[in-house]
Amino acid sequence: MYYHLAVSHYPPKNKDILRQWHHLICDDTTPITQHHRLSIIYYILLDIGGRSGGADRAERFAKAASIPERYQIFMKGLWLMDTRNFELALEHLTHPSLISDFADDIITVLVRHANKDGAGDYTLPLAYYYTVQPSIRSSAALEALFDAIAQSSVMAAFEFSRSHADFMRRQLFQRLVLNVLGAGRGEEVAEKAFELTSLPLDAEEEQWFKEYLESGEAKRFKTAKDTLIMRGIVTGQGVGVNEKGSWATVLEGFKTGSGGRV
Repeated sequence: MYYHLAVSHYPPKNKDILRQWHHLICDDTTPITQHHRLSIIYYILLDIGGRSGGADRAERFAKAASIPERYQIFMKGLWLMDTRNFELALEHLTHPSLISDFADDIITVLVRHANKDGAGDYTLPLAYYYTVQPSIRSSAALEALFDAIAQSSVMAAFEFSRSHADFMRRQLFQRLVLNVLGAGRGEEVAEKAFELTSLPLDAEEEQWFKEYLESGEAKRFKTAKDTLIMRGIVTGQGVGVNEKGSWATVLEGFKTGSGGRV
């Protein structure tokens, strides 16, 4: 009943689409549970109510249909995401009663939102991840999350990479190097470059680092050699004065890596 009353607020073309959705959702051959059917209708009513000013319609439907509260919280969180009310959405999607459904999509959307706004503030995706601790299934979502972590903390990204099996661990470690060296120049970048060259690498990671900067994708960066020199100094290996990378070059490398602060 509430659904059909709500449809009256939509233009004719949209009404037809909604009726098709309603038929598909309620069709007994559609392989979804009753709670999921009702939750989808609840979402549609939330959206219609948001457009028409009748937000209480969805709540009346939820009460009449006895939709479990956690389903309501989750669907409202998704709806708030879709309407770009991300902070309030996060309050719903991190509710302790929820399981981490659609975590990959939620993280991807939040990271894209941070990038789109240009501020580079990854507070929301990281808050969601650290609060919910979901299992990330897709490589795209994992890369988006890792980039957000790397932009916020080199050490946190490094520790995150170590929590994965060797193959993925190496890929994430290399992605961390790309994140740091590809970030440009400036005070913040200089701090990250210093953090990168100061990481407590084990022998295997040390080899990955060297190979990636000497012959891997990171070789294309102008600061690749300087980064290796900086790493050598941090680890006490130093650079011979007769090498092409003389102390003058080392100093220049530090200047490049530190944005000219040295």
